Amino acid sequence: MSDVAKDTKTSLTAGEVEETSSISPGKAVSHAGADEDVAARYANQFTDGNSYGIKEWRRLRWKLDLRLVPLLWFNITLGAMDKVTTATAALYGFREDTDLYGDRYSWVGSAFYFGYLLWCLPSGSLLQKFPIAKLMFVVQLLWGCILIGTGFANNFASLMALRVILGALEAPIVPGNFLVLTMWYTRREQPIRTGLMYTGLSVCFTGPIGWGIGFLAGEHQWRSMFWISGAMTIVWACVIGYFLPDNPVKAKFVSEREKAIVIDRLRQDQTGVENKNFKRGQVIEAFTDPKMWLLFLFNLMISIPNGGLTNFAPLIINGLGYSPQRATLLTMPTGIMQTVSSYMCNGGVFLCLKYFPNKQFRTLWIIFGIIVGMISAVFLRTLPLNNYNGRLAALYMSYFYLGPYIVSLGLNAANTAGHTKKVTANAMIFIAYCVSNIVAPQFFKTSQAPLYPLGMGAILGAYCIAIVTIIIYALVCWRENKRRDAVDAAAGQREHQDTDFKDLTDKENIHFRYVW
Repeated sequence: MSDVAKDTKTSLTAGEVEETSSISPGKAVSHAGADEDVAARYANQFTDGNSYGIKEWRRLRWKLDLRLVPLLWFNITLGAMDKVTTATAALYGFREDTDLYGDRYSWVGSAFYFGYLLWCLPSGSLLQKFPIAKLMFVVQLLWGCILIGTGFANNFASLMALRVILGALEAPIVPGNFLVLTMWYTRREQPIRTGLMYTGLSVCFTGPIGWGIGFLAGEHQWRSMFWISGAMTIVWACVIGYFLPDNPVKAKFVSEREKAIVIDRLRQDQTGVENKNFKRGQVIEAFTDPKMWLLFLFNLMISIPNGGLTNFAPLIINGLGYSPQRATLLTMPTGIMQTVSSYMCNGGVFLCLKYFPNKQFRTLWIIFGIIVGMISAVFLRTLPLNNYNGRLAALYMSYFYLGPYIVSLGLNAANTAGHTKKVTANAMIFIAYCVSNIVAPQFFKTSQAPLYPLGMGAILGAYCIAIVTIIIYALVCWRENKRRDAVDAAAGQREHQDTDFKDLTDKENIHFRYVW
């Protein structure tokens, strides 16, 4: 049995013969009950009358892509840019002006993730309670103001406070992005869009901006980095507030018929769209699900490289003898490599699902990406300091961890059903992300610059544990799918309309199948 339910009569995946379903355009929709998904009111619309086919769906999908993917992409890119402004500022007197002696700079890097960590679970509740797009607008508006305020900071204490608040404000953004993605696209369609959404191209903004402020007159050039980033964030908040829909049901850029088509397509996944009712049982299930803890451990390990490298890459390059301005430009290939990794791993998953729809390949692409990052970390730890080109190449390739990380986020989104469980699972994953990014900078000791052998050793160890963890996760999913196949086969189940929009969790819904 495939990774999606086989009951869908209108599933029009690539390579299939064009299938059609019926819809009555003027047919009244029923309102969802309190325990049902918001999409329930558009369910069962394709029963008689007009029909839609694969060409109409592809036109609609292009329409969705052109609206949603750029918005979600810049949400991620802006967040990645804003949280590493300190790394660029450090090249222009930031540490000296704010008394960041000893390991204080490492703690400023970690402070962002303390805020993120503290607000992960509360932000999950906010994402369920409030309209997602409106929530993103408010937090990004505040986030921009905090960045501008950081440009006026003069000491360690104020920096720590501002960075903690900044982390708390970013906490809803990435989980919110993934919730939006799962509201509009099936599990087969998500990987390629996840890769397009989550890239390392923030350096294409921080690099030129950092290079440009090097020409500014005065002794405190680093402040401009925060002011420019903050102003960009405030402008973007207004764009998100106007153009990003809260969910398919409320979207104004699609017609009623198009909403029904989107929701009919999502039926096959048995994951639902959205339910604003908090369900305590789903929270408990998330915290007692062994698969969730395996993903938690995996994300704990795979994010160690991110926590170390994003804060110290400019300093590592500067330590090789390059000027601050040159160092900011030389950090740009790190983002290019992250993007290549994201496109390669997520694109690989997409192509495998397209040509081998009944096979599972996500875990293999995760392991492939980790091995590339592991080899790079070995070179970065062992190459001599005077091997400038070799060390730069190894540093760039060590950013290949992003692809496996993004595929794993897609696994979490695809394998979790029940809206309360979804937001709780997202919070758990990003708690792991925060803990890693708090701990990782502490492995990079100032006294060990610019080689940082302890930091490189921590990255290698994390990669090894990550590989073992994701293999165990895949085996658990495979075993559970086999058990459910046997149950469904024994019951003769094929039509699953009784469970598709009932806001059931993946554990409650026997028709749900895990991807791995």
